[in-house]
Amino acid sequence: MSDCLGAACVAIGLLVLGGLVSSPLGGIGAALAFGTSLVTLSFLVTTPEAWMPSLGDPQNGFPFLSAAGRVLLKDSVVLAGSFALLVQSSKAMRR
Repeated sequence: MSDCLGAACVAIGLLVLGGLVSSPLGGIGAALAFGTSLVTLSFLVTTPEAWMPSLGDPQNGFPFLSAAGRVLLKDSVVLAGSFALLVQSSKAMRR
């Protein structure tokens, strides 16, 4: 299963890279990267192991991301970057 996921990530990356040559390829890759990041970021809400209990007392503490939660935060950068690429490729296709 992880091999398939890795192959899908590499394929999406190659599609994004293909945007240097073809705007539609880049748009497809950016849309897939955006969707993948959006799904992965939803794990922050649905996975209880992503958050540690509050560091202070229950009333005044703040939630702290566990190691698994911090790994997921990189997807917020990928989400923003893929959105920017999606907008750029859609503008290029409109021309």
